[in-house]
Amino acid sequence: MGFACQAQEVYPNWESINQRGYPEWFRDAKLGIFIHWGLYSVPSYSQPDGYGEWFYRGLMMGDSLRVSEMKGFNRRWGYMLGDQWSGRLSNSDNIKHNPKPTDLYTLYAQAWHAEHWNPNQWADLFVEAGAKYVVLVTKHHDGYCLWRSRYQPNWNSVVTGPHMDIVDTLTRVCRDKGLKMGFYYSLPEWTNPLHVWMQDPDSAISEYVDHYMIPQFKELVGKYKPTLLFTDGEWQNKATDFHATELISWYYNTVGPEAIVNDRWGSGTEHGFKTPEYKGAIDDTVRPWAECRGIGKSFAFNRNEPLSNYLTPDSLIRHFVKLVAAGGGMTLNVGPDADGTIPMIQQERLVALGRWLKVNGEAIYGSRPYTKMCNSDSTTFYTRNKGNLYAIATRINSNTLVLKGVPKPSILTQVTLLGCDKHITYYYLAGNLYIRLNNLNYEDLRRTSPAWVFRITRMG
Repeated sequence: MGFACQAQEVYPNWESINQRGYPEWFRDAKLGIFIHWGLYSVPSYSQPDGYGEWFYRGLMMGDSLRVSEMKGFNRRWGYMLGDQWSGRLSNSDNIKHNPKPTDLYTLYAQAWHAEHWNPNQWADLFVEAGAKYVVLVTKHHDGYCLWRSRYQPNWNSVVTGPHMDIVDTLTRVCRDKGLKMGFYYSLPEWTNPLHVWMQDPDSAISEYVDHYMIPQFKELVGKYKPTLLFTDGEWQNKATDFHATELISWYYNTVGPEAIVNDRWGSGTEHGFKTPEYKGAIDDTVRPWAECRGIGKSFAFNRNEPLSNYLTPDSLIRHFVKLVAAGGGMTLNVGPDADGTIPMIQQERLVALGRWLKVNGEAIYGSRPYTKMCNSDSTTFYTRNKGNLYAIATRINSNTLVLKGVPKPSILTQVTLLGCDKHITYYYLAGNLYIRLNNLNYEDLRRTSPAWVFRITRMG
């Protein structure tokens, strides 16, 4: 199995799918933006360390925190909406007059307006952050669709909520800005009468898959042709339950050689880029991978999340460096507010990352891991790109940076600090390269902190 993607017909079996390989663009991209935005963005509420997008599941489980928030919302909004929402729920008098919190969840479809959403501003921010692709949650586990789906005619963002085809609009805008567009799609749902995920038996999912999920999946992919697919919610079923090989091969044949899928298709899945979730770097040299995570501990915006949960700009950059040095990348999430604005703290982190990448991007984009990830003290990390070795120091404690166990430089080798035009000297002794920093002042180092990238050319 390799990274190079072969332009050939793909058949519905793992051997054919794996023989196709993976497109190089994903391994080169390193940074993508995840977007969790939906009805759950209206309450934007969970435990301090919880996932905001799992709000509905909390209602299903009777979680007191979420149920209390839902009841508070009903008190605030129910009298404004009157009885117009109750007819959408059921004709049952019991539901009309004694609705469960899960029934009341539909109120969010009338309270979500996205009145300040500016897709061009979003895309500009993602470009400024240095991202190369975007992954939009088109449908999360609550089943609510961000496009006009014939399979959810009354449970989508075109006929309810913002009254907009968010998938279509954002896809067009992002592609116009040069970003590759990917879709997150939840395979199961908590709200579908054909199969209520995490409530009905896992083995009873076939009718839902055959008569709802597969047709809707093909509707979404066939209309918008995303370059990347991130499926989810697979962990209680087998890949065969979701007809994974049939759908993956159909997707590849429909979209073409740039298409790529992740690895979340159920047990027995033998293909797809890996998606460690809040797990940092992983040791995998066979498949491409990218950690998916939020800047805080939730994907969707969580008003109950403390500031201490958020990565600082420095910690975000250094974390990203470690992922790339390990041979992977990062799909970094933003959780917009219900009104369509991305919280300022998230914007600030993205801008800081992008500012660093503008100076140091040659050590990141298109890079490959070096023979070792880092020095033993884990403060200097390595990448290689276009014949150069890059040493990325996340801490400088003295006037000399020691690169341990690197090849002997040639007479033509030069060392350069990216973002600085000063001449840097070095010497080699007993298998270590010693880079002298004594001619660099505070401003030189401040300009490219918190991770300083040294380019070493013509090694050996």
